[in-house]
Amino acid sequence: MGQDLATILWWWMTVFIVGMAAWPLTRRWFKSWHDQGYLMSKAVGMGLVTFVVYMLGIFKVVSFSQTEIWVVLGIVALAGWKLRNKEKINWKTVLLEEAFFGVALIFWSWIKAHEPTINGLEKFMDYGFTQSILKSKYFPPADMWFSGESINYYYFGHLMLAVLTKLSGLPLGYTFNLMLATLFAICLTMSYSIGRQVLSGISGKFGVIGGLLIAFLVTSAGNLQTIYAFTEGYNGEDTPPPFWKMKWTFDGWKTYWYPNATRFIPYTIHEFPGYSFVVSDLHGHVLDIPLALLAIALIIKGLEGWEIGAFGALTGLMFMTNALDGPIYLGLFGLVTVVKKFKRFKEIAKDVGIAVAAFVITVVPFMVNFKPFVSGIAVNCPSAKLAANAADQMNKIGPFIFETVDKCQKSPLWMMAVLWGLFAYCAIWLMVKEPKNKLFHVISLFCLMLIIFPEFFYFKDIYPLHFRSNTMFKLGYQAFMMMAIVSGYAIVKIRNKLFLAGLVPLLILVSIYPYFAVKSYFGDLKTYHGIYGLKWLEERYPDDWEAIRWLDKNVPEGQQPVVLEANGDSYTDYDRISAFSGYPTVAGWTVHEWLWRGSYDPIAKRAEEVKTVYESPDLEASRSVLTKYDVKYIVVGGMERQKYPQLDEEKIKELGKQVFSSGTTDIYKVD
Repeated sequence: MGQDLATILWWWMTVFIVGMAAWPLTRRWFKSWHDQGYLMSKAVGMGLVTFVVYMLGIFKVVSFSQTEIWVVLGIVALAGWKLRNKEKINWKTVLLEEAFFGVALIFWSWIKAHEPTINGLEKFMDYGFTQSILKSKYFPPADMWFSGESINYYYFGHLMLAVLTKLSGLPLGYTFNLMLATLFAICLTMSYSIGRQVLSGISGKFGVIGGLLIAFLVTSAGNLQTIYAFTEGYNGEDTPPPFWKMKWTFDGWKTYWYPNATRFIPYTIHEFPGYSFVVSDLHGHVLDIPLALLAIALIIKGLEGWEIGAFGALTGLMFMTNALDGPIYLGLFGLVTVVKKFKRFKEIAKDVGIAVAAFVITVVPFMVNFKPFVSGIAVNCPSAKLAANAADQMNKIGPFIFETVDKCQKSPLWMMAVLWGLFAYCAIWLMVKEPKNKLFHVISLFCLMLIIFPEFFYFKDIYPLHFRSNTMFKLGYQAFMMMAIVSGYAIVKIRNKLFLAGLVPLLILVSIYPYFAVKSYFGDLKTYHGIYGLKWLEERYPDDWEAIRWLDKNVPEGQQPVVLEANGDSYTDYDRISAFSGYPTVAGWTVHEWLWRGSYDPIAKRAEEVKTVYESPDLEASRSVLTKYDVKYIVVGGMERQKYPQLDEEKIKELGKQVFSSGTTDIYKVD
């Protein structure tokens, strides 16, 4: 690990500086907490600094640069100092908590270095978004897979990564993986801080242990699907058979496949942080974890006065990072406010109104350049009458859509019990033993609503068979984090032998999940490859890698010329130049752009035009496409020759001048 230690420490220092800039403000916000909110300061800093940078860029006040970020950091620190809580700081607690964060950061960096490859799943997209942001002078950033248009996705979290990357001065090939380790460390330490606070009545080592338990449940635990590790197992592509009907065997430990815990109910996704940190996508739901935990902490702390507006703005940042998270936590705040201020209707309306207004004000600049690709709230299992004429949308009533009757999926109760059994068990016991703990009962009720919502409704997107998949995914992810906190609290607080007897097997099952996941994904932790994530690209596509390097050296800073390359299906190695350079191409991953543009037609049309340039003998038709999309460079490499067997290289030479060549990859600059 020695080869990466200096890089990791430098990155840690960068994150530390951002957190320290925001800590004076965080101390004021969390002045009653045991650590004055120190472990919340990194999330506050990342969110606040990035938002100011974003606003300066979206209104084209200042271009995106390292200097700008330093100035914003100084302004945030100065403003926080003016508003600071002047109570004495417990530096011992601060040092211990920062050491805890550092150990977690180094630990997961070490884990990640056993499989650092930035390839597979959503990594091309996440890297490409961030690289495009880094190449941008202003916002919104260019869509690297749909030239001429801006990113039509929730990219605020990727901007947070870009801000830290630019501030650190490190290449994205390092910071992409270091950000994942940072999110792991932030998740672990923030959930620990929340745990210590809700268990504040328990002093000494038991309070620390309780906080660590909550941190583990939020960050690394799985669900009860691991019971299949004690059976003969099943094919993940099939509908899982009930575990009690299967043959029991300890050999199942050898074949248990950890992703099945997130795809247990057919045609759905029910992911959780422990899985996310292993598979290593820097997708919106992962990038939003610090903001989500900050929102949970604020709701637990209680909000009054100016804090309500700040909370509303926070949910706006969450919306721009992972769309449904913002409304989810606005909804939770509203429900908690109703219970807390029951029958004080004017106060309820005022508080909720302020939060919603702050949310709207925060997201307006983003929404000006964004077109939602969710067309409404569809009804799961609509009646035949309401589903009539579904094809032409005649049955849309307000935001509600009644599709065809075959859009009907229900989750078997026993499967729901496998996924949520531990949390349900703890919530019920807590309700019995602490009936006056209204906050956690409200959170549990709210999470129940999130879990059952996809049984009746779903947010309509482009997916036909997995139509409620994203809905269950997004809602369930937040329910998991909130219920992990509630359950950890219940485990520590409830002193009952019957409760503990039922708890032990459930707790064991969720706790063994990281063993299977880490062991499988990271190759038994046998080979340390390093934290740098692009070595695979250099080795598998050395000529393309040299082409990317050439573009970076020869394209002036602040410019993003269109680079034509072969487009391909999602989750393939196509569109590698645009993804890893950040320079836009005409057409990228098909299904992704289909989703982002709301229709298959735009990306399909562009794909045919790209094919025209590479294969058509018609020189003028090809030149017309290049002019239409303002193409500056044409790439001809192995992927292009594979995609277009009729590729006319002689014609390409007439369209532009060869400016780069390495092995099988050439770049032509368009005349």
